[in-house]
Amino acid sequence: MYDAIIVGAGPGGATAAAVMARRGLKPLLIDRDNFPRDKVCGDALSGKTVDVMKRLGMIEALQAVSQLDSWGVTFSGPSGDEVAIPFTKALDKPIAPGFVCDRITFDNLVFQQAVESGAEIWTEATVTGLLREGEKVVGVRVKRNGAEEEVRAPITVGADGAYSVVVRELGMDQLHEDHYCAGLRWYWEGVTGFHELNHIEIHFVDESSPGYFWIFPMADGKANVGLGMLSSMVKKRDIKLKPLLERLVEHPRFKDRFADAKPIDKIRGWGLPLGSRPRRMSGDGWMLLGDAASLIDPFTGEGIGNAMVSAEKVAEWTEKAKEVHDFSGQFLGGYDRDVMGYLGNELKISTGMQRLGRWKWLLNKVIQKASRSEELADAISIMFDDESERKKLVSPMFYLRVLTA
Repeated sequence: MYDAIIVGAGPGGATAAAVMARRGLKPLLIDRDNFPRDKVCGDALSGKTVDVMKRLGMIEALQAVSQLDSWGVTFSGPSGDEVAIPFTKALDKPIAPGFVCDRITFDNLVFQQAVESGAEIWTEATVTGLLREGEKVVGVRVKRNGAEEEVRAPITVGADGAYSVVVRELGMDQLHEDHYCAGLRWYWEGVTGFHELNHIEIHFVDESSPGYFWIFPMADGKANVGLGMLSSMVKKRDIKLKPLLERLVEHPRFKDRFADAKPIDKIRGWGLPLGSRPRRMSGDGWMLLGDAASLIDPFTGEGIGNAMVSAEKVAEWTEKAKEVHDFSGQFLGGYDRDVMGYLGNELKISTGMQRLGRWKWLLNKVIQKASRSEELADAISIMFDDESERKKLVSPMFYLRVLTA
């Protein structure tokens, strides 16, 4: 009856369902929640996310809701030096290179793409397990309306996030502390001192090292304030993240900006499986995408763009598998190669940058030099749009030139 069952209707799952439906396939999209619903996140939408939104035709829908154009990022180092880096030198573009939009709003926008594309959707339905014929996954068990039923399809897609039931049912490792990040989000209003072009901010502070503290401007005078740190470091140092985040807003570097501000939500946490160790993404009758596949950027913690890109590729490989009637792990392995061919170098670069972040003296030097050198700041700006240039960020020669400049 269905060409694919997609478990999880976040941006990745909804994108996969929308693209499949537009290609003439029949997907079933299942989510345990109803929409709109919240998702704990930093709320920043990268250029990669914007590219997928353009392909989905939903930029105008995004611009019509509460969101904020963002044109760059501001970094600060442990010593307090700051550098503002634009995402692009072309500031006259009709569409911003990035946005900040709360996940209640954004996820619902992507979800509506699936609805409007004609995908069948079950909400308030919980997937309780996988159906198998031998080693092959042939569908799922779903509990809804107080009863459990079986639903079958030649492909099951795990798009259900960091704590994926599909991943669990496949018997995969759910957590590796060296490749897993703990994140906290705290909504505020009235925070001051943002860049005029609505830069998102990433601050490397001694107290949160080797993680980082972020302050992202939002529409209507709000801000997303948060903290991210590797789980292995949290455990090793017995760090209490919530009290640490509360101390950071009182830090001398930021205290004045929060002087007349107030929190409008409680601190909420979530886990981020990082792309420094992606999972196997396909097998007999199944594929994984986004957070379920551990595709979150190891340096920035951003996962929406990678989820939506991998969702497009899931739809493409579902169509290919149907055409040749081959749903084996051997055939679907092409999906893994396709995703890593697109994202692999970027994930390696981000992993290297994450590790460099542990060298506080080096962070200080690079940010200090960039804050004083327009040429170096421009070079880093180019790296946001050009992967071949971004590779320099993990080259020892790049840092040698910076340090000797």
